[in-house]
Amino acid sequence: MFRSLLRASSAVPRSIPTSSLIARHASTTPIAVKPNIKMLAEIRKTIEGISMMKAKEALVQTNNDFEKALEWVREDEAKAGIKKAEKLKDRQALEGLIGVVVGEVGEHGNRGAIVELNCETDFVSRNDLFKGLVSQIASTALLVVDGPSTPTEGQKGLVQDVAIADLLQAPILPDPTPAAAGSDSTPAPTHEFATVQESITKMIAKLGENISLRRCSVVHLPENQRGMVLTGGATHGGDKHPYAGKMGALSVMTLVSKQGGSKKVTPSASVTTLSRQLTRHLIASPSITIHQEDCKIPLEVSNGGHAPPEEVDAWLDERVLMRQPFIFGGGKVEQVLAKVAKEEGLRIKVIDALRWERGEGMVKAEAVDFAEEVRRQIENK
Repeated sequence: MFRSLLRASSAVPRSIPTSSLIARHASTTPIAVKPNIKMLAEIRKTIEGISMMKAKEALVQTNNDFEKALEWVREDEAKAGIKKAEKLKDRQALEGLIGVVVGEVGEHGNRGAIVELNCETDFVSRNDLFKGLVSQIASTALLVVDGPSTPTEGQKGLVQDVAIADLLQAPILPDPTPAAAGSDSTPAPTHEFATVQESITKMIAKLGENISLRRCSVVHLPENQRGMVLTGGATHGGDKHPYAGKMGALSVMTLVSKQGGSKKVTPSASVTTLSRQLTRHLIASPSITIHQEDCKIPLEVSNGGHAPPEEVDAWLDERVLMRQPFIFGGGKVEQVLAKVAKEEGLRIKVIDALRWERGEGMVKAEAVDFAEEVRRQIENK
């Protein structure tokens, strides 16, 4: 019996020291990666708008490999953007900004581009990331997407529409604003290769609103143009942003020397100032037509030719650019152009002008009931 008790007692498992259990558990559990602080700061400098938590996650997931962390963030942004864009695609985007960029003046003149990028709220349109995207798309339209070689049907002049589908597939260019170029103390973020569409999709993920590219036009320089084509551009209502605002305009003038159309023309400071002022005049005093001969007077205004001349003149003064008082002084627009042309020995003619305002012509859809709106907001979170 004593021997059986000994056998029974030997069958009872012996207790294992707690320290041994902890050591064994620690040896099988992977050690958590601690994000490198310097790399964390570099990632946030390199990829604009990335949150601290997302940058930390990238470093943890890639074991503090900087290049792999950047790639991880970009892939994550792309996936999040596509998912978010799909959820928000049916929401109306009536706010936004107009972007205008003009190129440097070359031997035959310069080109210009104007775009409209829409978002849902004015709050997002005032975001620096959104403004940067607007100016990037305008720069891309100017330098990557060329206008058609011949005017499209129904369009006159040198300002031509650009197919949105073509622009969306173009590789987006860096932000041209001086702040985006960086400085010695704050270097510019590294520009990554992406199309315009991919950049818009990523911005949707960052800002949480539907964003859409509505329209784009560029100034086309014809091959056999006499003299020089001088394009002016301006925006207004963008919190002093140089290339984006709630309104934007392009003006196109031809400069031909009075000594002959083949003589090279170099625009002086007075001429370039005139171009810039004319574009700003367009924003302040929108015109329907440039020259009086292109303006058709409606029957209700002319009264079949029996309306008083002063009434017809007043109607023309409001709608014809060349008849308007120049907002910078000096008389009417045509008088100011004639004065500068005489002083510079040039023939100056305004051949095209375009003025856009964000959201113009768009109709707000009927509002859904409150319960439906709450349900949709919850689904899109």
